[in-house]
Formats: sequence, structure tokens, C-alpha cells
Amino acid sequence: MREELLAFVSRRGTLLEPDAIDFLLGQQDPIAPLRAFLEKCSEMPFVVTLHDVVDAGTIARQAAARARPLPVEAVVTAQVSVPASFRREGEPAGGRDADVRILRDITGRSTCEGTIEDFTRYFRHRFHVLRNLLLARRELAGAQDIAKARKSTREVRIIGMVADVRTTKNGHRILELEDESETVPVLVPSDSQLAAESVVMDEVVGVVGTANDRGLVIAQSLVRPDIPTARPFHGTKEHVRAAFMSDIHVGSRTFLEDKWSKVSAWLGGDDEVARSIRYLVVSGDVVDGIGVYPRQDEELAIDDIYGQYEALATMMAALPDRIAVVMSPGNHDAVRPAEPQPAFPTSIQKLFDSNITFAGNPCLLGIEGVRILSYHGRSMDDLVSAVPGLSYHRPIDAMKAMLRMRHLAPIYGGKTPIAPEAEDHLIVSEVPDLFATGHVHSVGVDAYRGVVLVNSSTWQAQTPYQKMRNIDPMPARLPIVDLATGQAIIREF
Repeated sequence: MREELLAFVSRRGTLLEPDAIDFLLGQQDPIAPLRAFLEKCSEMPFVVTLHDVVDAGTIARQAAARARPLPVEAVVTAQVSVPASFRREGEPAGGRDADVRILRDITGRSTCEGTIEDFTRYFRHRFHVLRNLLLARRELAGAQDIAKARKSTREVRIIGMVADVRTTKNGHRILELEDESETVPVLVPSDSQLAAESVVMDEVVGVVGTANDRGLVIAQSLVRPDIPTARPFHGTKEHVRAAFMSDIHVGSRTFLEDKWSKVSAWLGGDDEVARSIRYLVVSGDVVDGIGVYPRQDEELAIDDIYGQYEALATMMAALPDRIAVVMSPGNHDAVRPAEPQPAFPTSIQKLFDSNITFAGNPCLLGIEGVRILSYHGRSMDDLVSAVPGLSYHRPIDAMKAMLRMRHLAPIYGGKTPIAPEAEDHLIVSEVPDLFATGHVHSVGVDAYRGVVLVNSSTWQAQTPYQKMRNIDPMPARLPIVDLATGQAIIREF
């Protein structure tokens, strides 16, 4: 079947990434997802990646599903476009007790002081956890320590943290990988199928390649921890709905008060979709903050931090009592800027009603048994800068990259400050059922290997800084997910 696959892509003038070949050979019909991907391409790609065929396979399975659709059946931008099935299956949320549990966050467990020992322990923990995930991949069975692999002149399998990435004058890339025993340069030839593969600093990767007598490993394939290829969505028995928000930025002059009034009135009205919403997950930047960036005071409508949270508390209190809110901070909020961030301090929490659960950033939530990973998304700033093709307009792509690397903020020393805790709380050690982010003031829903992806909209108009950077926000959109099926819609206000 391998030969048939290679012949199929060869006739179409393209190539297949090694990981994509392995994935396709494990499918019942290996050529079907590949054909589905190529048919939707306006131009034939130079290399078809694992990411391409997995997404194509997800679309094909959605079309063929009979009993239980895979997550994200539809994306809509107006109430009139809500699928009839979504509207019909909704159940009134009133009368049922909220079931919200914080399964993991940093709140109350921070121990770091920023010492050299703290950093050593932090990166060692990151390496060990991700190394163990990589060792579970069959491609890396029998992986060796780098020190031992350097002495070999045969095919080797190694796992290391990326210490450096550079490009030679001939266009080849050199990755400097390190583990606890040694470092080794890994050559990614410019004419190989791996040439288009982006690698970022400080991520942990596996390499299958050939070592030569000069201590250089020539890469044949790159392996990431990733999440399992076949994984069903673990939903609730009943059609419980959750809505997602972030980047409300209360206190800013550009906060969209009229849009907020519309969504608040809609949630409290008679619309059957609105009445089916039981939970609201708010992923950070709930207020604009004070002194977050130079001359911010000129753009504030409320110049007192407690005044901003008091205004937000009043807004939240006006929402229907049936809606249980989970709120976590972002980089504009009144907690430490370094991630992982703890939940809001008691002085802020006491301003709000008791139906709000406060969590850290990131946090793993259990909502009626559905595991939701909520992360504000600050690291998208670093990923957009480091990975060609990623953009603020397509945050879902960055979220998929995080899941492939199994880390929310792999790049250290960039725009995302990271606290060297005893454990790396930014590792995606458990695969969630739903992954929610915000930060980039865009919006989107999708699915990746059975995980529902939600990037929440903002409730702030374009700021002067965004205008200077040509960033056009997509405000006042509300993603809503049915926690029974994973089906998602976006409601525009």
C-alpha cells in the first residue's frame, strides 16, 4: 500500500511527509483523506504534511458519521444560520445544578523564587515529561541518549530540547538538540521533505536520522509528542451548552458597551439557544488593567483597577442566574504577568457574586465530566513571530501547533514571561476534550484529532496600537459548544 500512496502523490506532482505516510497506512482507506485534501487545494502543495491529511480525514469522517458527529459540525455567524439540529436539541439550562471542578492550575501552589536552581528544575521537568510522551511513539522505540547516539554511524533515534536553530548559506537548517547527557547538531537538508517543517526554540522533539563520523545527525524524520490520532469526543449525556468569552477589556475607552448590552439581553431573553446555555468560560483579559503598556492611561475610561473590576462584577451580576461563570486572568489582569498565573486575589474575588468560579491561567476544568483546557493565549505572540504561516487572523492554527508540541508556551525568553515552577504547568500532559483560548481578538472554532478548539472573541473595538499594527479584531462574537456532541456555533452581536 505504501507504493500505491507514493505513486498516487507522484502522479499529482507532490510529496508526502513521512509522518503522513505512517498515519495514512493506519487508515482503513489510506488514499481517501489524501484525495480529499488535494481536491480542495487551489494549488498543488510541494509537500503534504501529517497536519493536512489528519484535517482532511476529520472532514471525511464528519460527512460519513451516522450516530455521533465529530466535534464542530458547523460554524455560523448569525442567529438565523444556527443549524436546526443545534436549536432543536437544546435543553433549557435552568433547574440543574452546576458541576464545575478545577482539576489543575497553579493557584496556591507556586513555589518558585527565580533562582538558577528553579530554572534548572523547571526545564528538567519539561524535558522528562515530554520525553516520556515521545517514547510512547512507535517511531522512537529504542531511542538513545544523545551521548550514545553520537558514537553511532547507523540510524539513530534521539530526543532532545531545541537549543538553537540556524540556517546555513546553502539553505540547510541546523538544529542543536540537547538532553541531560550531551548536545548534537541535527542537519535538515534543504531538499528534504522536512525542509518545510518549522521548529521553535525550547520545544522537545524526536529525531530519526543517520549519524556520521563528524558527530552530525542527518534527519530523516521529526517526531512531536502530539495527541493520539484517533480519539472520540467524550461528551455529556444531555445537551449541556457552554459559551466562551475572553478579552472583555472593561475600563477601556474602546470597550463595546452596546455590544455587551446586546449579548447580555440575549442571554436573558427567550431565544431557545440562549436558554440552553448553562456555563460561561471567560479566558482572561477581563479588564483593561492599569500600566500594562506605555500611555495606557490616555485610553482608559476607568482609571482605577478596582473600579474596572467593580464595573465587570456589575455586568456579570446582570447575567441570568442559571449561568455558572468560570473566570481566569490574562496578561492585562491584576495578577502576576508570568505564566502560569494564579486566580484573582481575594480582594478582587469578593467583588463578584458567588456563581463565579475563579481559576488560574492555564487551568484544566471539569464541567459535567468534560475536560476543558482554558488558556488565555499570550504565547501566540511568540508563535506567530517564530512560525512562518501563522497569523493573528488564524489563531486556530497556533492552537493546533500547541497540541502537536504538547505545550502551551514552548518558546522561553520571548514575549511570554514564564515562571520557573517546580513543575511545568504549561505542558499539555492530559489530552482535553475542549481547548479554549483568547488573546488575539479574533474568533474561531474547529477540531483537531477529536479535541474541540475554541478561540474566543473580544468585546473591545480596534485600539490605536492594533491600528498601528494593522490588526483588525473580530469583536462581539460568542462561540457556543454543545458539550454532548462537541458541535459548535458562533453567534454574532
